[in-house]
Amino acid sequence: MTSEEKWKAVSSCNNYYDGLFYYAVITTGIFCRPSCKAKTPLKKNTLFFDNIEDALKDGFRPCKMCRPDLNETTYEPNKELIERAKEIIINSYNKPFNRKKIAHKLGVSNNHLARLFKNYYGMTISEYIIGLRMEEATRLLTHTDIEIPEVALKAGVKSMSNFYKSFKERTGLTPKEYRMKSQ
Repeated sequence: MTSEEKWKAVSSCNNYYDGLFYYAVITTGIFCRPSCKAKTPLKKNTLFFDNIEDALKDGFRPCKMCRPDLNETTYEPNKELIERAKEIIINSYNKPFNRKKIAHKLGVSNNHLARLFKNYYGMTISEYIIGLRMEEATRLLTHTDIEIPEVALKAGVKSMSNFYKSFKERTGLTPKEYRMKSQ
């Protein structure tokens, strides 16, 4: 692999190259994975290493952001945080939603949580919650005889117009049509 190819991987934070090489920044004394999201160093201040041992031997210390010293090929420091957020949401989707409270509970900002969730799951937290609520509504409509307004409330939807709109968008049917079709 050429130095130019390595530099392109570093400058584009390409995780495909993680574990294949490491780069060190002379001015900071730190070495990183190619996918590190830290500020891209100047090309002239960058050295490349084939393994962690060589970087350590030359006096560089591991980056605290991408943790090249860990054996995992991809270190995702936010994965545990996002999984905890998802667990909180799953356990409380049918209650009033407050992203700020969830973010506070996890020790991150509201915007940071929203951005991470979208990056990991490809949808907003609100979209995810609506999906969970509609999933529960379809279960209740299929397996119980409770009235449709109560189904909406048990699924966590307070507005009947929002319930009907979201349900029809997800299933293509109204709640009544869905119940009739599933019996």
